Amino acid sequence: MLEVERINVFYGDFHVLHDVSLSVAEGEMVAVIGANGHGKSTLLKTICGLMPARSGAIAFRGREIAGRSPPALIGEGLVYVAEDRRLFPDMTVLENLQLGAFRPEARRHEKRNLERVFELYPRLAERRGQLCRTLSGGESQMVALGRGLMSNPTLLAIDEPSLGLAPNLTAQMLETIATLNEDGLTILIVEQSIAQLEGLIDRTFAIEEGVLRESAPVDGSPA
Repeated sequence: MLEVERINVFYGDFHVLHDVSLSVAEGEMVAVIGANGHGKSTLLKTICGLMPARSGAIAFRGREIAGRSPPALIGEGLVYVAEDRRLFPDMTVLENLQLGAFRPEARRHEKRNLERVFELYPRLAERRGQLCRTLSGGESQMVALGRGLMSNPTLLAIDEPSLGLAPNLTAQMLETIATLNEDGLTILIVEQSIAQLEGLIDRTFAIEEGVLRESAPVDGSPA
């Protein structure tokens, strides 16, 4: 479904990603792990059109997508969930979710997808009229993921969903993401540690100083 071939990404003159290649097959849940500052988020942003690659190729569902805008990629089914959540604080939970359904294809499935979000996150159904600035960190992450689902994705690219969450909330969040994957949604997830992903993912890529290598699933031993 997703093929990344030897991309190189720079911040000004600083070389962030070095000949990075990875693939994600339809129905997989694939993780990219690594410490802060080593290029995980840059990789996800580049795949999703938020940063340009200086060289290399990115294909989604057999079509080259490098250089295409994020809204255009969302329309193709490639949806990014940012680590900082990017909610509109003075809009309600429901309004933030509905913003995810701005593309025609997503609007056609808005009712079905909203029901699915509320099924996955009953707390959001209870707080649908609440302003997002009053939510806890865990609730805010639920809204961010829910808004991604409202975009009717075929591949959901999720940047550190556990950021700032207590361990019990992290476990719940990752289990929910795994449920989406079991339902057929392809997932590319970025996290700092592989430990909390154990038993949930198909394959892992480790990134260090902008260089990516594929690891054995879950146990972290070299491939």
